[in-house]
Amino acid sequence: MALSYSTDKTDDTGRELLTYGTPDFPIAFFDDDLTKVKVPWHWHDELELVVILSGEVSVFIAGCEIKLKTGEGYFANSGILHSAELSSKTGRQHCMVFDPRLIAAPGDIVWNTYVSPILSHENLPFIKLTPSIPWQKEILSFAEKAWNSGAHEKVDYALTVRSSLSQITSLLLHNIDSEKEHPFTSKTQRDELRIKKTLYFIETHFREQITIEDIAASANISVSTLLRLYHDILHTTPIQHVLKFRLEQISDELLTSPNTPISDIAYSCGFNDISYFNRCFLKAYGKTPSEYRKKHS
Repeated sequence: MALSYSTDKTDDTGRELLTYGTPDFPIAFFDDDLTKVKVPWHWHDELELVVILSGEVSVFIAGCEIKLKTGEGYFANSGILHSAELSSKTGRQHCMVFDPRLIAAPGDIVWNTYVSPILSHENLPFIKLTPSIPWQKEILSFAEKAWNSGAHEKVDYALTVRSSLSQITSLLLHNIDSEKEHPFTSKTQRDELRIKKTLYFIETHFREQITIEDIAASANISVSTLLRLYHDILHTTPIQHVLKFRLEQISDELLTSPNTPISDIAYSCGFNDISYFNRCFLKAYGKTPSEYRKKHS
């Protein structure tokens, strides 16, 4: 399989809009330079395995923040909302996102014995993987083996990838009970669904003047509930998330539309005060918009 490219596009519930692999081999391999690739809040039905090759990364998932350094990684279960931010100046990761049906067909003995219990386990939204724990070190090793074989299409890569993922599945299943529990109850699922709706609303309306009441209404919840959910799950406020999202869009458009005046881009992304925009951009990126455009062009 050739390398895939990350995307920050999502559908109306925040599900990532990306086809992972092919119908007969549903897995995607990413080699992400985290100074260039953003990992915003998103989710997907597929499973995800990440290994940090360099740098330090903060991952936000299931209401938790996990800090990862070189050599560590994480597993994210199906449907779990998550995001990541680079905590160091540079960073790189290998990522695999795959349909669990790559391991086994639904209904067969392997699916029923190994795959289904992981997908349905309410205390397994994610696992932080560290090489100091033997079974987790094995998972990290199998993950890199699968990535290197699949991403570079080595001889018999399909067998190597499937075999490695099967070994990882077995290790996960047999060690779930040794993990610190991160309960993902029906209430948590309901709260994440509400968050997913608000994220989609922001993504599709950020160019407009939107209020916190508008965001709450998009999920049919009160403002107080909205504030609680953002605090508990996203560790931010709705307005701060809107600001961050707008700045991220602007940072992209500064490079993809090099001839468009900076003020026009700012106005089109929801800012109506250029002085305020410049202050926010400088605080977020450590450079003025013009300096940022010049450096990254």
